[in-house]
Amino acid sequence: MTGRERLLAAMQREEVDYPPCAPVFWSSPVEPGFQWRTEEERLEVCIERLGVDAVAHFGIPLGVNPDVRERAWEEHAPAEPLPLVHKVIETPAGTLTATARKTEDWPHGTDIPLMSDFVVSRIVKPWIRTHADLDCFEQVWLPPDWTAVQAREALEPTRRMAGRWGAPIALQTGHGWTLSLSLMGAEAAPLLSVDQPELLDRLAEIDHRVAMRRIELGIAAGVDYLHRNGFYETTDFWSPAQIERHLLPRHQQQTALGHQAGLPSVYTICTGIMPMLDLLNRAGFDCLYGIEPVLGNQNLRGVAEVLGQDHAFWGGLSAPMHVGEGTPADVRETVRQFYEVFGRRGTILMATPSIRPQWKWENVVAMIEEWSALRGLER
Repeated sequence: MTGRERLLAAMQREEVDYPPCAPVFWSSPVEPGFQWRTEEERLEVCIERLGVDAVAHFGIPLGVNPDVRERAWEEHAPAEPLPLVHKVIETPAGTLTATARKTEDWPHGTDIPLMSDFVVSRIVKPWIRTHADLDCFEQVWLPPDWTAVQAREALEPTRRMAGRWGAPIALQTGHGWTLSLSLMGAEAAPLLSVDQPELLDRLAEIDHRVAMRRIELGIAAGVDYLHRNGFYETTDFWSPAQIERHLLPRHQQQTALGHQAGLPSVYTICTGIMPMLDLLNRAGFDCLYGIEPVLGNQNLRGVAEVLGQDHAFWGGLSAPMHVGEGTPADVRETVRQFYEVFGRRGTILMATPSIRPQWKWENVVAMIEEWSALRGLER
């Protein structure tokens, strides 16, 4: 099988020649001989040099509002130990503003993206606090304005690259309430969801419209599968009742739209999942991506018992604990445990959420070597 065939079959619990390993790297490794600068080089390193499978990613940008203006600047305030980045977005509905602390590892220069994990923990003044702020946000978080023809044309370079390496093409769709932490802050968003649930519901609907249009265009363009980012859509932040009311119906609509076109759906989720297994079972997606096996008290056997008959699992190792702090022996044992718990049908091995360049390369090698040794076992 090609990597594309293998990964698509695995995420739908179909037969494969062997269960794939498709690790994700935060950025290029620093290990000599395994570095990359471009997406093409990333696929070459993963597929040719590491001998694993890899995915080509395709993104469809937001729609463009010609009446929106942005400006950003850096300030060195006397009372602040770190520089502050300020950004203003002027829209026909009013002005959005945000301020964030610029730590040494801040990757965005003099900018504050609307969505970034770096913003979540560094935000000083969040983008959204009120419905008036959301009125402004709705002017910039617009459904894509591409036509189907434009989508097919935009995908063509990725299609050629993916075809060259036998890789599937993933479409990034929506973010749901994962988006809320960047816009509102990790503390404020859950509090607002209780005090002003209609505010969070409206945010979910705005992102849902974007996701549905992206899926429509992705279908027209010819992507291979859908991938929704639900990293913060868990009971770490929300109650099961909130997830069921505000997120589940929209998630079901997105996966159903993809399934109508024969596209499998992958859902990123990490910790805080045990109280919401029934909801995950009802969401309709095919593959659960990125369960943290060490941190956050996930019960992997419990997950397998509830979801294992109808879902694939993309994960296996804790990237920070096993790759970052473990030993090769720890890694090898965890790889064996992954297949013991989830079996070989519908499993894709990776270290979740991603492998950082400063972590131990020998542990990456141990993961791949143990997978390579085990993959030929009888199914």
